[in-house]
Parts: sequence; structure tokens; C-alpha cells
Amino acid sequence: MNQVMERLKADTAGLHREAEGAEFQQKMAAGRLTRDDYISWLGQMLHLHAALEQPLRRLRATDPRFAPITAEQFQEPYLVEDLATFGVDPATIHPRPAVTRLVARIALEAESEPLRLLGYHYVLEGSNNGNRFVARRLRPALGLEPGVGDRYLDPYGEAQVERWRQFKEDMTGVGFTDAEVDLLVAAARDMFVAIRDLSRELSIQSGSGTP
Repeated sequence: MNQVMERLKADTAGLHREAEGAEFQQKMAAGRLTRDDYISWLGQMLHLHAALEQPLRRLRATDPRFAPITAEQFQEPYLVEDLATFGVDPATIHPRPAVTRLVARIALEAESEPLRLLGYHYVLEGSNNGNRFVARRLRPALGLEPGVGDRYLDPYGEAQVERWRQFKEDMTGVGFTDAEVDLLVAAARDMFVAIRDLSRELSIQSGSGTP
């Protein structure tokens, strides 16, 4: 049996480090984002999650390979809630180029190569492991209380470890073929590239990065 989670972790490690090492991500992890920068991040992630989760809702009901996805993993509602905390209408935030490109790919692949969407989802779901600690840094910096304005970063609270363990177990239980694992890995790598590129764009937007 292939080791899908081991492959996903090992074969994306370099791009994962690049994404986490981007200046914007480093500022977020250190709790040094401004209110406007944080809102920009939430808005971009809303565009991404909304585009991805719409077809995933259909696929998890019709394709057994998507069984590891549960309803609580869908984060679009949390992003809308977080933006509302800041009095921001999501419609006022337009997607950056990196997000626009990936959203276009998602729309095409939802019909032509739907399994790639699970590879994208793997990256976003896995990011909750680190995001929980990011939330702890950002709360005092932005004057947030737990669960208010930070639901996207910390959706599971104390249950995070168990949720990730269950997701890994469920992914392993699907029994993906080697070719399917290759497809998941390729999509996960593309998601890390998109997050890296988005972070660079947001750094330039905030005036902290260099073109």
C-alpha cells in the first residue's frame, strides 16, 4: 500500500518551507501583521476557500475518494465571520493574481481532474496545525479574543491534534493508487506555490516587500 500522507509531506517539504518563509508569513507568525494586512489575508483566503469548497461539497457526496473531507473542514463560513468582526464586506476584497490563477484552475479541474482538489484541500487543512499558534500571536497584536476574528486560524481549538490525526487516518484508508498519489502531490505542490506567491503579493501591497 502506498503511504499517501508520507508522500504528501516529503514531496512538498521544500515548497512548504518556501511558503512559510515568505516575509508576509513570517510577520504573521510573529504577530506583526497590521489590521489591514490581516484583513487582506482573510479576504484572499475567502476567495480561495469559496472556489474550492463548492465543488468539494459535491464531490464528497458522490466520490468515495473524498470521504476524508468532513463538513467541519469547510472554512468559508469562518472567513466570512472573521471579516464581519472587522466590519468588512467580502465583496469589497478583490482576488490577487495568485488567487485568481488558482481559482481558475480549480474551476477547470473540478470537471477534468477533480482529485487534484483534494490535494489542494490537504494543504489548507494541514495549515491549521501551525495556524493555531499563529492565532495566539495575532490576538494580542490585533486586540482579538479567542473565537472572535480568528476562527479561520483556529477552527478546532483543543481538538486540532485529534482532527489532524483522523484526517491522516482517513486519507490512508482510501487506498489511493500510486498514480492518484502522484496527482495529489502535484496539486499540493501547486497550492504551496500559490500561497508563496500570494504572500509575496501581499507584502508588496502592504509596502513591506520588494517588487
